[in-house]
Amino acid sequence: MGGGLRLGLLHGFGFASGLTAMGLPQAEIPLALLLFNVGVEIGQLLFVFLILALERSFRTLEIRWPRWVEALPGYAVGSLGAFWAIQRVAILLAGAR
Repeated sequence: MGGGLRLGLLHGFGFASGLTAMGLPQAEIPLALLLFNVGVEIGQLLFVFLILALERSFRTLEIRWPRWVEALPGYAVGSLGAFWAIQRVAILLAGAR
């Protein structure tokens, strides 16, 4: 399963409860969840295409960035990932008491 599919399914469970609470008929919920998940996937594809278009335009323009600017996205993603991992482990450990 792709990350987007899991994200859509996980959020879909919460979305399903919200739809039920709003009074949507049970027969309409599967279609609403399917369209929600398709929307998540389309959003992710559009984001990837945007990033690829920007990367291609930078190569076409032959912009030369300093080394630290080229490394910045990797460090930003790694730092956020580490922060979220540490935060979740702390929450798990706090709940284990």
